Amino acid sequence: MTQLNPFRFCLWLAFGFAIVGCQTAAISPTATSVPTSTPPPATPTPEIQVISYELSPGAAAGEWRVVGLVENKGKGSVGPIRLSVSLIDTAGERVAEKSTQILMSNLHPGEAGPFSVTFEAVSSPAEARVVPLAFEPADGQLADGPRAELIAGLEQFFTIGSGEFVLIGNVTNPGRSHISLDSLNFLGLGPNSAELLVAVMLFGPGWLAPGETAPFLALAPENPGTVQWTQYHDGLIAEPPAAVALEIRGDPLLSFTAQGAPFVVGTLANGGRMASSGSVLISLLDENQLVGLWEIGTPRPLQPGEQLAFAAFGSPGIRPRFKPSAAGAVRVETRIEERPADIGRLPVTLSVDVSIFLSEASTIFIRGTLHNPMEFAVDRATVYAEVRTATGELVTAGWSESQSLEPDQLADFRLELPVPAGMDATLTEYDLRAIGLKAQP
Repeated sequence: MTQLNPFRFCLWLAFGFAIVGCQTAAISPTATSVPTSTPPPATPTPEIQVISYELSPGAAAGEWRVVGLVENKGKGSVGPIRLSVSLIDTAGERVAEKSTQILMSNLHPGEAGPFSVTFEAVSSPAEARVVPLAFEPADGQLADGPRAELIAGLEQFFTIGSGEFVLIGNVTNPGRSHISLDSLNFLGLGPNSAELLVAVMLFGPGWLAPGETAPFLALAPENPGTVQWTQYHDGLIAEPPAAVALEIRGDPLLSFTAQGAPFVVGTLANGGRMASSGSVLISLLDENQLVGLWEIGTPRPLQPGEQLAFAAFGSPGIRPRFKPSAAGAVRVETRIEERPADIGRLPVTLSVDVSIFLSEASTIFIRGTLHNPMEFAVDRATVYAEVRTATGELVTAGWSESQSLEPDQLADFRLELPVPAGMDATLTEYDLRAIGLKAQP
């Protein structure tokens, strides 16, 4: 096969609630706590009521968290709900304030949804106040679509190095219709049903077919100790999604860094006739137990026939926890989902200049400058990198954070790519490509 030239720059047409329990028995989602403070009269939003909320200190000094529930008391469905959350000192003065939205995109009549706000560098507030500010009536499917039944099972709980708390499990559609899932959240209730924190789904499915099960990973800001987890989700009955044009080419490869951290490399391709965007959910299982989960999304639409090499690395908490039980017991599974693609804009080639290229321990570091030489602005300007052996096998891959660039604008980029233990960088070939999309007027 034709080998890649080092540093070749080219165009790369590249909710219904369900209850689950953790440590203690599951509880009803209508359980509430005594509000810390009675909110003052709000902007006229009688349909929206703050049921309860709790002010509690966070893990760091000066950190405070306000967690609670908001209910739709009206007769119609509502869209995103915006709240004002304030911290009040012993003199009755406001010392901090933030605006936030509840963690659900819509609420049907009688439904409740959680919210969570974190404040930093605040000295011992006496109370919190939560006031509904605004909402919009839901439209389309959000207004008329029934809330789907969804069953989530929590299987693993652990704290990671940053102090955050990870929940891993599987979510199942027990119904006979497809489900569109926008969000999945778990409200942790402590003693006296006090709202302590919310774990938000970080990786997981966007669609579930009837009877289908898929893995998810949710993240909470800290270990809450013994709590009862209550599930809230934005799952609606929906029409089946269109046929998936994206596919994984070949078998994804599991590798390990010199520090023993696992990562998965593979290639996502567009086998359809139109540009396509989407994501791939990558599960790492050891004797059928889910030990790691990643989600890789396309940074821009892939053109027909275009391939996107990727490396899935850094699943939260996986390195200290993952010790393969036996050879052959570990396997990789993938799940692909498509989403609407911006098919009206074709990719454009950008230029890239590398200033630092360093292979050290289990990482390749690449630094440089991205340049838009066009007479028009570009969006999603991205540097893509592939590293292969001399015989063409994929070793690692990745891309930089996307940026917007004005005509003739320069911007710095950086890449950090995981590499397998014992890899000899001198026996690999590197391909860097810079791509953007013409900005819309």
